[in-house]
Amino acid sequence: MRLTIIGTGLIGTSIAMAASQLDDVEVTGWDPDSGELSLAAQRSGLAPAPSLEAAVKDADAVVVAAPVGRISSVVKAVLDASPADALITDVGSTKQGVVEANSDPRFVGGHPLAGGETGGAAHARADLFKGATWFLTPVENTAGVQLERAFRIVTELGARPRAVAPDVHDRILATVSHLPHVLANLLVAEAAATLADEGEPLPATGPSFRDATRVAGAPSSIWTDIYLSNADALIERLDAVELGIKRVRELLVARDSAGVTEWNDLAAAQRGQLAAEGATGGSVHELRVQVPNEPGVLASIALTLGGVGIDLTDLQLHPAADRATGTIVLGIEGADSAERAAKLISELGHSVSQG
Repeated sequence: MRLTIIGTGLIGTSIAMAASQLDDVEVTGWDPDSGELSLAAQRSGLAPAPSLEAAVKDADAVVVAAPVGRISSVVKAVLDASPADALITDVGSTKQGVVEANSDPRFVGGHPLAGGETGGAAHARADLFKGATWFLTPVENTAGVQLERAFRIVTELGARPRAVAPDVHDRILATVSHLPHVLANLLVAEAAATLADEGEPLPATGPSFRDATRVAGAPSSIWTDIYLSNADALIERLDAVELGIKRVRELLVARDSAGVTEWNDLAAAQRGQLAAEGATGGSVHELRVQVPNEPGVLASIALTLGGVGIDLTDLQLHPAADRATGTIVLGIEGADSAERAAKLISELGHSVSQG
């Protein structure tokens, strides 16, 4: 497979390093920063290309790892210059905008939940994606064969793919990634204001403050674009937090001991629930799904399962000889998850059997 990386910073170079360890994969790369491209080539063994067009012209798959603010235009340039049968995907942390701007069956939006506090090719790692969730965001016109290829590449890089709709992805990330950055910035601002108002040094901070503010002041070169590209979903979360803060304030004003206890105990229960839902299941179960050969069938199944948190450990397409129908083979971890998946797929109107 000829894999091309467009953008050789932390994520792009890490993909190249992981891919270089696979059999029968040739990795090419391009970056507008010649220094980053040269360093990525040294660290990963990718072949540097002189231009974006030269990098993608013979590619089987292209991963766009450009900054969020430029990713839509770079994906468009890649689609224009790539072969008609190439898979195009990206690693941007917001998805609805880039997917809407590039409605092409070859494009599968993607986002690995992996990274580091320091960017650049110098900090790339071949194991960066090991065990990480990697979101894929197909839509109705996404080609099934390209979704399968994206799934397989992500899996071979060591990640766990999960398919969700682009808008669902952005709401999830607004809650678990973008909102925490906003709150961390606000907390350090409060601490700085307290220091200025009191004219006294603050005591050494404990783990609560350190943990809650670790991501404060993340590089604006990255995060300004992230905040703005996901503004609508982030505003929704901020409105919800504002209501929550108002409710806690009311409890404190009223000196409502029972209310504060109930609020705090609920948070403990919810944290436990979130931790439990992150646990993995048991052995892998195989589902065989009979489907018509129609656009959007695979994307519909993947989105249905991803939308309820069912991860796929394997995905294979097996077209029938007449090309009118086919079989999708899904690997699902845990008997309960496999049973839920079979029920959901049956409700979509497809015949399901366990292998």
